[in-house]
Amino acid sequence: MKEIHCTIIRGGSSKGVFVERDELPPEGAERDRQVLALFGSPDPRQIDGLGGADMLTSKTAIMGPPTREDCDVDYLFGQVSFTLPKIDWTSNCGNISSGAALYGVYKGYVSSQEPSVQVAVHQVNTGRRLLATVPLEDGRPATEGDFSIGGVPGKGARIDLDFQDFAGCIMNRGLFPTGNPVDRFDIPTIGALEVTVIDMTNLCFCVRAADVGLDNERDVMELRADREVVSRLDTIRATVAAEIDFIKGNDASERLMVSVNPLLFVLGTPRSYRSLDGTPIEGESTDLFARSFSRSVFSKAYPTTGSIATTISCGIPGTITSEILTGGPSPLGTPYPIRIGHPGGTMEIEAKLSQDNNQRIRVDSAIIGRTARVLVEGLAFIR
Repeated sequence: MKEIHCTIIRGGSSKGVFVERDELPPEGAERDRQVLALFGSPDPRQIDGLGGADMLTSKTAIMGPPTREDCDVDYLFGQVSFTLPKIDWTSNCGNISSGAALYGVYKGYVSSQEPSVQVAVHQVNTGRRLLATVPLEDGRPATEGDFSIGGVPGKGARIDLDFQDFAGCIMNRGLFPTGNPVDRFDIPTIGALEVTVIDMTNLCFCVRAADVGLDNERDVMELRADREVVSRLDTIRATVAAEIDFIKGNDASERLMVSVNPLLFVLGTPRSYRSLDGTPIEGESTDLFARSFSRSVFSKAYPTTGSIATTISCGIPGTITSEILTGGPSPLGTPYPIRIGHPGGTMEIEAKLSQDNNQRIRVDSAIIGRTARVLVEGLAFIR
């Protein structure tokens, strides 16, 4: 059997298998075959590999020396399907991004004896630059801290991620690919539906919970099992993706089952509920109540990339998110925090927006705190 050196890192509320670029063949069918074998895909249990049989744990990061002069390390993200022999190499994962920053220090791409170090990560899928601040202890990534995140037990050292460079990174049409903060789409079996389409860290569709019959506190695991609800959201995702010329055609159904993008977010006003681990979340501790949906599955947490897109959308007048937000968007140039309540708990993001000389919105900062730690390092064996 073939040996592959790898490192398993929990990054944020996700977990990924990190592999050095030179451990694998060049981009192509053989590389995909080896990564699928590494994860035990396709198989819903991924029993013969390292995958965790959940979309939050079936993720890979291909790492290597930087191919951009202004970066310290390359990070290529892959979402490994466990139902199809496919890998999505076209998206980004913000949680695994925190693991990529940690990896950069752990593997010696960046070194310092200071209390923290900045790591410039080349996010290869999008070609963008992520700036991360990693806390250190004796030159190594700190393993202890007092920062907690929803969906992860315990506490750890806070890693700050700034995604300010990621506007328009998927479709290359700017922050709003349609040119509008909100559009109306004719959805089969639903009718006219308003959607905010925002391209920020990933391609994201934001809808009002009340408009799609989800203005409630139903448990996300119950929603996963509700085929009518899943079908309804699948239809929205597919229809809007086709209308904006992102994914359409005869193979659209299969591509939508493989691709992380577009991500669909169902957003409502704050409310009290219990997270998946039973923790009570008080409505006044959040600004939005949110659920994430992609590839026919509700997420058990909330994507870091989605939280950034949601937060940026909150700061722009006319978007669905800014209308839901009590008090509306903050003035441009003023840093503002957004607290999101999601099935795994809560998360807080801080952003700052301005306008360029052409009066277009510019993202000056989009910062979220994550934790990450190395779980395993060793040899994996594939057939």
